[in-house]
Amino acid sequence: MHVLLVLSPFIILIILLLIRVPVGFALIIASIVEFTITGNTFYYKLIPQILYSSMDKYTLLAIPFFIMTAEFLIGGEIVELLFRLAAAFLGKLPGGVGIVSIAATMLFAGIQGSSAADAAAIGRIGTEGMKEEGYDDGFAASLIATSGTLAIMIPPSIAMIIYGSISQTSIGALFYAGIVPGIIAGVILMVYTGIISHRRGYGKIQETFTNKERWDLFKKSLGVLALPIIVLYGFYTGKLTPTEIGTATAVYSLFIGLYLYRTVTWRDVPRILLRTMYTTVTIFIIIAGAILFSKVLTQIKIPFLLFQFVKTHHLKAWEFLIFVSIVLYFLGMFMEGVALNVMTTPILVPIAVALGIDPVHYGIVLIFNIELALISPPVGLNLFVLSAATDVPLEKLYRNIWPFVLILIANLLFIIFVPEVCLFLPHIILK
Repeated sequence: MHVLLVLSPFIILIILLLIRVPVGFALIIASIVEFTITGNTFYYKLIPQILYSSMDKYTLLAIPFFIMTAEFLIGGEIVELLFRLAAAFLGKLPGGVGIVSIAATMLFAGIQGSSAADAAAIGRIGTEGMKEEGYDDGFAASLIATSGTLAIMIPPSIAMIIYGSISQTSIGALFYAGIVPGIIAGVILMVYTGIISHRRGYGKIQETFTNKERWDLFKKSLGVLALPIIVLYGFYTGKLTPTEIGTATAVYSLFIGLYLYRTVTWRDVPRILLRTMYTTVTIFIIIAGAILFSKVLTQIKIPFLLFQFVKTHHLKAWEFLIFVSIVLYFLGMFMEGVALNVMTTPILVPIAVALGIDPVHYGIVLIFNIELALISPPVGLNLFVLSAATDVPLEKLYRNIWPFVLILIANLLFIIFVPEVCLFLPHIILK
């Protein structure tokens, strides 16, 4: 009976997700049902206060501005420019357009914080380019779905902003901590793509670029490439809050979209603001629902049970992180990354800190687990995004995604056992 009580909120949530209830509302409904089952109906009158207070954090205001930044920059010409810049320098490597697609997603990741936006922006141009070079479309779409997850590891990152605001961890430290792991993950994906391309006979990009053309492309790209510098400089100097940095990037991206690259007109602005508002409201409802659901888990003593498990089994820090990663992977198969972040952070961070784990290190481990959630069937958001953007059937993505899942798991284990990889940069820069 005790086991059933512990599992019941998850069972209710999974049932609601399977019948296609939106994630945020599924979390709220599952919480209300669980309060009813356990007889804690006095929580009913606290629900509005919990939902409101969960979003009453100044740092979270950065989220709509980074979403707006992505919306202003997602125009075809800017994506095409980044893709051609990557092709000019990397196109002749084994793997050709596959490696270029990874590089393009990494470049786009560095100017906005949304994995879905990254995958969608590069999805069609990258997949079509790979198909022309002989790539299997299932492999091509799975590759971009995976490299798109780097948008939440390479700063700026909406996932890091959410984690930092909930756990009271420095968002600047998280941003700097994500740079090296993000680059390492991208390079490993490139190496794997090169090996597979060689084995399967996938071609290289045939177009040849002169040094002058490379330099011209680089100069033309400087406007958009300046964005990550603005973000990291803001955190390095400490003169700007995350919300002010988000505001600065949104205004700057509007300016270059209107006047430098001319991919946006004033007529587009109301539509972009509406899309930003819709995405922001969706994320904030998920945040509110996940905070309420975490109250349910606290009420049925999940944090206490986890702490007792850690204490009873004398788990070392790395054992705890592996145990948590297994739990997060299972949850991530059914749950959206924002919900996974918000629901587990208040419960697991105090235990991690008690074991001597740096909250920045734990945050990077969490981000890798969210990356896995984004590409893990059946509810891998990036798989749905790529299927919609490229018309590649989901079944093909499900068959081709598993080697990439294993690559991310290998990266995750590396970060768990070698925390210095993510910690040395923030220690040097922000000391």
